[in-house]
Amino acid sequence: MQIFFNTLKIIFSLSLPILLGYLICEVILYKKFFFSFLQKLALGYGIGMGVLSVAMFSLSLLKIKFSVLSITFSLLIVAVPFLLAHLKSNRISKNRLDEKQQKRAPFFHKLLIGIIIAVFLFVLLQALIIPLAAWDSWAIYGFKAKAFYIEKTVTIDFLNDTTKSYSHPDYPLLVPLIETWIYICLGGWNDQLVKILFPLYFISLIIIFYNNLKYYIDKKYSLLFTSFFITIPQFISLGSNGYADLPLIFYYFTSFVFLLKAYNNLDKRMLFISAMFAGFAAWTKNEGLVLSIFNVIILAAMIIIQRKINRRNIIVLLEYSLVILLIIIPWICLKKSLGIANDVVNGGNFNLASILNNLKKLPIILSWFGKEIIVFKSWNLLWVFSLAIITFNFKRIFIRPILFIFLSLFFYLGIWVFIYIISPYDINWHLATSLNRLLLQITPSVLFLDGLLICQNLNI
Repeated sequence: MQIFFNTLKIIFSLSLPILLGYLICEVILYKKFFFSFLQKLALGYGIGMGVLSVAMFSLSLLKIKFSVLSITFSLLIVAVPFLLAHLKSNRISKNRLDEKQQKRAPFFHKLLIGIIIAVFLFVLLQALIIPLAAWDSWAIYGFKAKAFYIEKTVTIDFLNDTTKSYSHPDYPLLVPLIETWIYICLGGWNDQLVKILFPLYFISLIIIFYNNLKYYIDKKYSLLFTSFFITIPQFISLGSNGYADLPLIFYYFTSFVFLLKAYNNLDKRMLFISAMFAGFAAWTKNEGLVLSIFNVIILAAMIIIQRKINRRNIIVLLEYSLVILLIIIPWICLKKSLGIANDVVNGGNFNLASILNNLKKLPIILSWFGKEIIVFKSWNLLWVFSLAIITFNFKRIFIRPILFIFLSLFFYLGIWVFIYIISPYDINWHLATSLNRLLLQITPSVLFLDGLLICQNLNI
């Protein structure tokens, strides 16, 4: 009987933010007929969880205690203007299917879809059987979520407690807050059921990856690359271990592919989705803020390359930046007011003397990168395969949107090499504990780039 009631509580806790997120998608994307129901559902899940966490943080700033009622009411406040806009438009978006899509799928397609479903079910089962056991998921995100559940707010005393510094109080709060919501709905913490959040991010990322790659290349190749992506051992592990890296990957990758879609005419709907997901990426992990800044730089590059530096597009760039800032600035201001600093990037090592003194780490860093990309049991042939594709298709790097993907990867790897250089920790320990997750964060972008380089029939 307890299992039955817990199931109902989990369904409620997930349905509320997903419905809100889906409603927001309907309002923003109703004219974009190429968006399937599944893709809107995946977007709705990401938006709903992001809005939920921002709403909970806002309640904390307003000194309103967490409860099912207070959080539900805050989500309804957000929903009202979107619901009115949806009713006013009096339109229901249609999912357009061409004749090829209406035909029965070939056996090869069914096989690949079967593989994707089977891996997702495996990840879901693994997540629900094993509790929060990995260090970061237990000591950083789960620990904060339990503290917030007990206090029914984002407690300042907890963030200021130096004895709990291992929980990294400077880390953004999206993951702990949505875990807190699950605990509140369950009426107590459950380190197994709370992990359902992560397989849903897992399958949402897969849906976004497939649908957006299909926008540029043939469906069968999109399915093939998606199947390859979902069977990477490191990625499967990430789907159930409770780390914030998976939500970060989902938010950043989604923000980036929607930025690519906006390239030709700087469509404001695409850019709003992109900016919102970039903001949620910044609200998930500290490196998400850097990734969102990269998006702003790439959007500026798009405007310059198209020679469309005019008043309208400058406003578009400012609006894009503003959406990101509205999501993350309250957290940044709170951290600054509390004097919470990052343990790696801070005034103590973020200076020219420290950087020059630590350049001797560079050969060690590059050697670790070299060793990691040939660990086939973790990555299959992903990195060897990708390096070969990029090498043999290097001339095509300068074709848009491939150029922007390549630039984003270059920026990202460059900033991480810089962080390793200034890191105050033993360089071998730091690389051993973070490099594989760093590479996971760019895995969907790398595979996306591979797909565009291999398949010649780009729909640009």
